[in-house]
Amino acid sequence: MNTYRLILCPLSAALILAVLFAFAYRPPAAVAQMRAPQPLTWTPCDDVADAECAFIKVPVDHARPGGATFALRLARLPALDPAQRQGVLLIIPGGPGVGISEFFGEELRRLRHLDEFRQQYDVVTFDPRGVGQSNPIRCAPDAVPPVIAPFDRPPSSAEFEAIGRANATFLQSCVEATGELIFFLSSMDTAEDIERIRQALSPHDGLVANGASYGTAYGAAYLERYGDNVQALVLDAVLDHSIELATELATRQLPAVQDAFERMAQWCGEESSCALHGQDVGAAFDAAVATVPAVRPLVPQFLAAGRDGWSLITRVLAEVVAGDTSTLDELIRRTSLGGQNPDPQVRAGKDGMFRAVTCGDYGPQGDYAALLETGEAAALAAPRFAWRFWDATPVAHGTVGVGVCVGWPLEARNPPHRLQVGAHPNVLVANPTHDPATALGNALALWLQIPEARLLIADVDGHEALALSRCAFEAQFRFLTDPASAPTVTICPAEQPLQ
Repeated sequence: MNTYRLILCPLSAALILAVLFAFAYRPPAAVAQMRAPQPLTWTPCDDVADAECAFIKVPVDHARPGGATFALRLARLPALDPAQRQGVLLIIPGGPGVGISEFFGEELRRLRHLDEFRQQYDVVTFDPRGVGQSNPIRCAPDAVPPVIAPFDRPPSSAEFEAIGRANATFLQSCVEATGELIFFLSSMDTAEDIERIRQALSPHDGLVANGASYGTAYGAAYLERYGDNVQALVLDAVLDHSIELATELATRQLPAVQDAFERMAQWCGEESSCALHGQDVGAAFDAAVATVPAVRPLVPQFLAAGRDGWSLITRVLAEVVAGDTSTLDELIRRTSLGGQNPDPQVRAGKDGMFRAVTCGDYGPQGDYAALLETGEAAALAAPRFAWRFWDATPVAHGTVGVGVCVGWPLEARNPPHRLQVGAHPNVLVANPTHDPATALGNALALWLQIPEARLLIADVDGHEALALSRCAFEAQFRFLTDPASAPTVTICPAEQPLQ
């Protein structure tokens, strides 16, 4: 019998009942029931000018197909020339928290070459469960946890317990405002949604899809469950779900952030246009943080933009040290992860969604002594960024640390494990060499878990190979069209210009 262990924490009776109901045992026969493809009615999207939107009905819990359901929103950009159309390309959103309005918005649409993909495909994406117009998570704004973990040292055991209490109170508000969906946001749940999407879009064809960043977790979970239905799958900027969250942060992500910072400093020493050319970039960062603490979480976010981000970061650091915060203030306003939704519960729900996805995939982080030991390794690898290991405020700081799952009441729905899949030469794993958000080691580890998969490495700085390297984009496009033509390994050199 499939059971889940309830982790004791100060939750109200209402939340405990919701948890128990959400994870009550269901007979395996319910999971195996076949589902007929749902008809799609496409109408103009209300938030993307030239896209069409439709909805499909999906269960909150796919193990209970007869239980509660909600509407999952899809959007498509039709192929530009119907005569050249070769099918449907599904763009699997990342984040977590990115949806239709972001992916089909001007900036991501350009970076991810969507109009070029439209030369041959209807390009489709979706609002993942709990995001956008797919039953967005709602939580109480006044219950969003405050910053408790310090920046200059690990939290004490008392602070660690306080983080857990604050998280539990916030989660209770999310359950009260949203219902049981908050406990069904793991990559496994989204993978099941992707299969319903495939059935609705092209039930007689295999899945052709491109997933990046956290979308690689969704794509890998789909591959594990529905590998026979995959025609071509690209996983770019990879999350390796075979290791625990604390290990990934300490041994992969934080060293990658440190590497990106050091490469920025090296570039600044060589590039006369850098605003800090000839200066100590690390000292400038420390001085800027001491003057305006908001600098601290912003810098790692913009390292993900590669060399364009370096130019902006060094300019901001120079300005802040000189007493000018105008550019910094504008960046903070424009990059707020809370979004612009007029409903304050939905804005707070973005924070709850981050937590629910992460904790659904990694489970509670409750062993303080073990985390303290792993956190020490993180501090050695990335001393200026070790605070990210413990961070518990994903929207405020643009990062997910172990703190977000302190006090989470359930074991992971989709716990870390090596992929159990057969040979898949129709899967391409891709990554930049210097990606501060998803380290190259993640991609190499995932590639080794998928027999006969193809590998693409782009020698660039920043997050997502497709967005930063023309060579990587062209290789991915060719692969999606004809997986059999791809070599085992593709290397995109640094000198390849981005058009």
